[in-house]
Amino acid sequence: MHDAARTSATEIDPPDVGVSVRLDMVRTSALTRNAVIVGAVAFLLGSVRLGTPSVWVDESFTARAMQSSFWGYIDGYHWLYYSITKPWTLVAGTSEWALRMPSVFGAMFACVLMVVLAHKLFGQWVALVSGLLLATSPFFVKWSQQARGYTLLVAVSLLATLLLIRALERGSRGAWALYGLAFSAVLVWHPVAGLLLVPAQAVLIYQRRERVLPHGVLAAILICAFGGTWAAQIAMRSTGEGVAMDWLDAPSSEVALRALLDVSGAAGLGLLLAVVGVGLLRRAGRTDLALWLGTWAVAPFLVSLLITVVRPAYLDRYLIVAAPAFALLAGVAVVGIGSRLRAAVGLAVVVATGVGLVLWYSEGDRGNWRGEDWRTAVATVEERRAESDAVVVAPWSANPAATYYGARASDVSTADSIWVLTWSETGDELLEADRRGLGFGEHRLVERLEFGSRVSAQLWKRER
Repeated sequence: MHDAARTSATEIDPPDVGVSVRLDMVRTSALTRNAVIVGAVAFLLGSVRLGTPSVWVDESFTARAMQSSFWGYIDGYHWLYYSITKPWTLVAGTSEWALRMPSVFGAMFACVLMVVLAHKLFGQWVALVSGLLLATSPFFVKWSQQARGYTLLVAVSLLATLLLIRALERGSRGAWALYGLAFSAVLVWHPVAGLLLVPAQAVLIYQRRERVLPHGVLAAILICAFGGTWAAQIAMRSTGEGVAMDWLDAPSSEVALRALLDVSGAAGLGLLLAVVGVGLLRRAGRTDLALWLGTWAVAPFLVSLLITVVRPAYLDRYLIVAAPAFALLAGVAVVGIGSRLRAAVGLAVVVATGVGLVLWYSEGDRGNWRGEDWRTAVATVEERRAESDAVVVAPWSANPAATYYGARASDVSTADSIWVLTWSETGDELLEADRRGLGFGEHRLVERLEFGSRVSAQLWKRER
């Protein structure tokens, strides 16, 4: 009897093991294939005319940081981003293309991690669709082509989310420590973005609260010690009179709606698809997932709006951390919506996304999307340098953009004839008080040349 049982086990077990191994290989192959496809799409879309548009003021801050030592930017918002970008620029240089390429890599890494997360939660088809929706989102592509760290921020955020799921599954000290360090990196990368992610992370932890103790305390300690401390010192230096964003106005309802449509992806269709995705998850009995992903998508907007009650803040770039949640929910909708509607929905998404991408790429023909053609403005002033005795930049905070393109600008000037490179978010005129601060209050405007909606070159001469 024992021999028969042993024979039976020998005959049955190997095929079962073989089937399991083959299934694992198929799943791994599908994951790899989807990751390569989505990563390649993100890289290709990010590379289109990457070096064509002029840098805008914020990008010029990145260029200036690349000329500084490590200690020159260690106390700022973008310390981790600058630290990653600087070694790259030592090899690739600081051209527009080189400065922006790390963001393209960030988009590629983020989309690959997106595929890994979606594959883990929903399987290969939702992973492929979700990854493509994120990679082709005009809003996401837009930030993948800026010399700023927002797509890399998404990659770090997705890594922290994957490590949180891993820690909840394993419950080990090491797994929780890795998560604590990863979410600390999110907070150090950008404290505001980290704050926007807290509600979704808290919901996921609460849903599996029985797996948190005892080692989850270690993650909390690490986050408070590293991320919390960093965020606190940034917050203290970002309040009070004279801080960088005191001039911002509270966002209007139109601005808020535009931000929601942009971040949701698929040129605005992502919001509708996300709602459908939540409904399909609830119908399938996966209410926990629907609540978590819904919180991840919506909470950043609510938290941002609450922040603007205290002080005005940008309502666009930080919200990029919500883009993966919208892509996941939209992927669930597209795959689960039914074969009759799937083709029509897919076509609508392709058309809307294509139009959005064409509109984005066309921005490069007008200098850049911010209306700041510093390249042409500086070239024009330098060509006509003989018509003036000096060049100044107003306000001085915009000086890195002018000097990036070779402007030989003075801090102040009392010369009789002055070229003034001006930058204004609102397009306001250069006030007399501002001119006097730059040394030329008794001059009259002779000529004004526009280089986008925010940049102009103005020739001022002393009245005699």
